[in-house]
Amino acid sequence: MTFNANGFNVTYGNDIAVTALEEIGNYVLVTQPEPWALLKNRVTNQPVQIIQSGDLAPEHLDHLAETSPSTTIVGLGGGSAMDTAKWIHWRRSLPLIQLPSLPSVDACFTRMSALRDRGGVRYEGDAVPEMVYVDFELFRAAPRVMVTSGIGDVLSCHTAWFDWRFASQEKQDEFGWTPELATISQTYLDELYDCAPGISELTDDGLRRLMELHRDIGWRCHEWGHARFEEGSEHFFAYTFEEVTGRTILHGELVSMGVQIMSHFQGNNPERVRETIARAGTRHRLSELNVTEGEVLESLRRLPSFTIEQNHWYSFARMLKPNEYNDKEIISLLNW
Repeated sequence: MTFNANGFNVTYGNDIAVTALEEIGNYVLVTQPEPWALLKNRVTNQPVQIIQSGDLAPEHLDHLAETSPSTTIVGLGGGSAMDTAKWIHWRRSLPLIQLPSLPSVDACFTRMSALRDRGGVRYEGDAVPEMVYVDFELFRAAPRVMVTSGIGDVLSCHTAWFDWRFASQEKQDEFGWTPELATISQTYLDELYDCAPGISELTDDGLRRLMELHRDIGWRCHEWGHARFEEGSEHFFAYTFEEVTGRTILHGELVSMGVQIMSHFQGNNPERVRETIARAGTRHRLSELNVTEGEVLESLRRLPSFTIEQNHWYSFARMLKPNEYNDKEIISLLNW
């Protein structure tokens, strides 16, 4: 590790998920079918209610919060399970335990939920779990691509800090850019580059270091009151892709795609991005992601107007002009 992470209470280990559930007492489980299928036959302390996550519309989440029993809320799964559990906990002031089954996003370490609202994404809430249990065996039981996609919300610092600096130069910065902020982002990126082979090999060390990156980023988002240093034009591309196609792919892979594309437009060391992706074994070719060239190009054409409509932070996303770049060159960025 190149830094000491701050953030929520966390317990790391192998095969600790079952023990955690056995010791909780009564609980409501917010989950997805796949991770619960791995554990349910081994757990004698069954949940009093199971909520399947997936719909992150605020009206739906409020309904879940209103109808949930007054007991401990446990999130088990990926980002949608974490965000749903956080919302119920926050709305009802109930105890919260998080059991991420994937290192694919940093949702278990952030306080706000990522709501899907009016065709876009907005963040709201203030959730603090009593403990985050990170079970390496649970991670390794997931499809490998769902683990290696976990670099996306750290790799995003590569383009996000650049966007932030650009906004400051253009007198469009809301948060107070200083040169020291680039050093913080670079610390994350250097650590990700260094631990990427361990992520690819699914080692305890690689997975722990990735989660510690998520943990510190989540802490810093709260301390600074924003995520400007790790969310920029690469995430705005991801949100636009979802709006244009009406579907999504693994969040980390979609964000990594955005980093590759936007670092090119920024003139911001795209070679380093590709090296990190390769070291982590993260999928990047369109055929692997089941994404068409047309979907990528249409998302790019829509990006400038969508980011303005959604009032996204000022970034290179607003600068794109279809007649000023070569479509084939963009597609080649993703198919190396």
